[in-house]
Amino acid sequence: MTERIAITGIGMVTAAGHGVEACWETLQKGHSCVSRVSYWNPDGMACHIAGEVPGPPKVPNRVGRYDVAGRPLSFAVYAALEALDQAAIGAEVAPLRRAVVASGGFDDQMLPMMARGADRVVPEGENSFEALEADALARAMSAPETLVEMARYSQVEIAQALAEHFEARQAITVSTACAGGSTAIGDAIGMIRRGEADVVLCLGVDSLITYEMMGGFCNLTALSTRNDEPERASRPFDKDRDGFVMGEGAAAIVLERESVAVGRGARILAEMAGFGYSADAYRLTAPHPEGTGMALAMQRAIDDAGMRPDEIDYVNAHGTSTAANDSAETTALKLVFAEHAGRLAVSGTKSMIGHLIHGAGAVGAAVAVKTLLEQQVHPTANYETPDPACDLDVVGGEPRSMAVGGVIVNAFGFGGQNASLVFRKYQQPEHGAEQISH
Repeated sequence: MTERIAITGIGMVTAAGHGVEACWETLQKGHSCVSRVSYWNPDGMACHIAGEVPGPPKVPNRVGRYDVAGRPLSFAVYAALEALDQAAIGAEVAPLRRAVVASGGFDDQMLPMMARGADRVVPEGENSFEALEADALARAMSAPETLVEMARYSQVEIAQALAEHFEARQAITVSTACAGGSTAIGDAIGMIRRGEADVVLCLGVDSLITYEMMGGFCNLTALSTRNDEPERASRPFDKDRDGFVMGEGAAAIVLERESVAVGRGARILAEMAGFGYSADAYRLTAPHPEGTGMALAMQRAIDDAGMRPDEIDYVNAHGTSTAANDSAETTALKLVFAEHAGRLAVSGTKSMIGHLIHGAGAVGAAVAVKTLLEQQVHPTANYETPDPACDLDVVGGEPRSMAVGGVIVNAFGFGGQNASLVFRKYQQPEHGAEQISH
């Protein structure tokens, strides 16, 4: 018998706004927040557009012993504090039973960190690429492992800062590319089920709107080049899609053992029902065209939740707006859901805020919780011309009010790293914390 896992807090900051309610309102309008990059001059690059967070979020100057400097940490702290505030966890949950699992955090502060040591923060408005000493830049660009180490350092810093604030005695970092935020949540589910923690703060964050990273994705021809119409660039499942759009921000979610949440009188927003991982074992930069790895992750998540495929009503799709991903994800959904695939409501959050990479799955999780609470599915921006290769019930134009009992969130990353999460509308137990079998 496995105790249910309750969701008691969510937080979010994206191009759609600061805070869950602001983001949700924008998403319901189907309003694209993509615009020309303002952090540096993108002229000369194939892609000039991204989903930038509007202005710096209001966060403390310090969290624990850490200065809140740089975009990723400020986004992470904002989303985490919002989620923790909603969860309202007090002394009744001992620090020894708390944990943090975080994914992501690389941005334009990482390259200067290597060159400048402790003085690693670039002044606001200064182009970090130009600010680097030539030899430091050469070392970074000629040694990919150095970039990996810097990204790892950033993730550890974020996790440790949040652990100190939350008084958590366990902090874990996860790095599975675009599946990172979902993997962090899946790992947290495992920690709770194994009895390692009662409450876990999960986080996905990224800010890759940088000269270096966008240049790399341009070289892969993965980004949209619809520079003259940025608000129409990201168009998941649309026949005229031409690539994804980079985004930034963070989302956080608080998971806890149901008996703990009920015992302390917490408001339970939704049930965290199941997760599934898989690997395509196909190509580094493209999904398996038959969607086999994606389908395996979804099937494992549904099985882990102890649910039937027809109990899922809504899919928050990975939906990157690339030709390869959207068609493969469609094929995978048909493999898992068979005839029910045509009855699933599907929407793509990335159509409005861009692709948050490590933060994407965590944003999908927050959206899933709001969907279950509001019983409303947000539309997919720019869904204008249906693609025969993506013949799903894509919600476009207007939000859809409907009965939603089960949601699956997909996050599929480079290297064929796949993660799916299943959320269920929370049903209050009649007598204490209900026990269910998976």
